[in-house]
Amino acid sequence: MTLAEELADFVYREARLLDAGAFTDWLALFAEDGRYWVPLEPAQSESDRSAQSIADEDLMLLRIRVARLENPRAYSLHPPVRCQHVLQQPRIERADEALEAGARRQGAEFLLHTPFMYAERRAEEQLVLFGTARHRLRRGPAGLQIVLKRIDLLGADTALPSIYLFL
Repeated sequence: MTLAEELADFVYREARLLDAGAFTDWLALFAEDGRYWVPLEPAQSESDRSAQSIADEDLMLLRIRVARLENPRAYSLHPPVRCQHVLQQPRIERADEALEAGARRQGAEFLLHTPFMYAERRAEEQLVLFGTARHRLRRGPAGLQIVLKRIDLLGADTALPSIYLFL
């Protein structure tokens, strides 16, 4: 398997876990310093913490959110919420090492860009969103891990309905 195939497979597997509601397995994909971020502005930089976000969660907050989603008494999930990710081919934007030389070494980082469509259904309500996912992945002892999952939504700076699950 080539590096590009391995990275794309990781992104596809992450989306399948979310679509299946396997949130604990999804959470295990994150590095200890991992972050899930949905900024309001596409030009917002990672270092600009003063700007508002739809979501900005470190691993501790993600664990709390997953525990809530997996609780059978979670009010917001009655009726149940289902989602579907439709992804374009992930593209490598940046690799910190030459792809041939150091890509398999522990600590190597990769930035991927994946345009997507996301649909979420709850009872008779359906929400469809479009955007771009940017994954910063790091190769750790157990394989690839998410250091940052950034979601740039098309129209994030406009009024959006409630999003119940993860984009």
